Amino acid sequence: MTKKKLLLGTAASVLVFLTGCQTNNISEAQRFEASIRKELPFRIDSLRWFDGVDMATYQFASQDYIQALPDAEIGMNGEWSVYRTFDYQKASRQTEDKVWRNVVVSKKNQRIICIDRYLRDGRTQGYVYVLQCETKKYPTLGHYHWDVSDPHNIESAGAALDHLRNLTLRRIKGSGGYTTPASQDDYWTLMFHADSLFADGLYAEAKQIYDLAFTEDRYILPSQLSTVAKKMMAIRNDEAAQNYFNHRVQMEKDFYEEPSACPYPELRDTFELRKQTRNYNLPLKQKLEWIFERDQYDRMLWSLTANRHPEQTRRNNMLGARAWDTDSTNLVMVNEVLSEGGVPRKSQVGEFGLLAVWLVFQHNPLEQQERFLPQLEEAVRRGDIAPMYLAMLKDRIDVREGRPQKYGTQSGPDGLCPLLDASRVNEWRKEVGLPPIEIK
Repeated sequence: MTKKKLLLGTAASVLVFLTGCQTNNISEAQRFEASIRKELPFRIDSLRWFDGVDMATYQFASQDYIQALPDAEIGMNGEWSVYRTFDYQKASRQTEDKVWRNVVVSKKNQRIICIDRYLRDGRTQGYVYVLQCETKKYPTLGHYHWDVSDPHNIESAGAALDHLRNLTLRRIKGSGGYTTPASQDDYWTLMFHADSLFADGLYAEAKQIYDLAFTEDRYILPSQLSTVAKKMMAIRNDEAAQNYFNHRVQMEKDFYEEPSACPYPELRDTFELRKQTRNYNLPLKQKLEWIFERDQYDRMLWSLTANRHPEQTRRNNMLGARAWDTDSTNLVMVNEVLSEGGVPRKSQVGEFGLLAVWLVFQHNPLEQQERFLPQLEEAVRRGDIAPMYLAMLKDRIDVREGRPQKYGTQSGPDGLCPLLDASRVNEWRKEVGLPPIEIK
């Protein structure tokens, strides 16, 4: 069985850039979603591509309680009851500890649609799974080589539906099938997923994924704790907001925000004390941290999608263009900072603020890097930024100009770019604080 999976993102942008045949400027994925909507047994307010492991998968939400009776009721312990088999079996009003399932079999489109819905704060939300056969009409979104709607295949279709019962329960209980991040890529995957849930108004599920992403400090981009805390403030989840702020306070001994703007007394006292000690230029520090975060966010989304789904050329091109646009916008903002006072001091903006300046030039054209190099050298001499970052920029400039690199920090499609002296590279790396590398 071929697995086709989309990286999480907003519904409109994801669906537009799926590969597939086009008719009248409407993509295969858009036509597919429209046909699914027509076959749903009740109206929903939003439908969003979710992940599509082994089958097309959507997440939906409604502003109100959907009263339509289910075909089956599933308990959180996995037990279930089938309705509509006999007249005397009738479902009562749905409760938050029950999942209601409806199943639509479409011979016309050779598909089975499974709708699992649950309640949160009186609103119906849930998942739409589509067991779609490969057809000429939907060649990309069909994942089954046999007719799932044929009664002769009822046993196989039933096994797939039973698998979905467990999948839905895992998602509702919080992890969504995800686990604690074991790599930087895992962390970003969780963040992209949580952000997409939040954008669709599924705040409880988003918070569960944020909590999972933030379980391993070594992978966290600290400014994202503040970003998510402010999202929680916006939906009036003050407990979660305070927890995320506290997490960053513990991670970064120099982190604080403007005390007078903090609504939480405990944090306000901590912020006031740190302000007296550090006295950062907070507006500039926060601006640079935002630049750093956007650089990493758009670049990682592009990188992960391209690596996991190289066949999605159009979507990958779109994400690449977005990352390049972010690079250009960031360069304009950083150049404005440099024109006003040169490279900021670490005492003004902290470590991540300075790294943002370096990162922007690391990801911009050669002429911009060469112009920035003397300013970075001065910042290193002042002790504001570590020598390793200067070494990486010098290597990048040398490689781009066709010269061998000194420190071995740059790689290409064929592996490590040519070295100035392989016998001395680890000696030079040690001088600037870089770990040794193995030369093959």
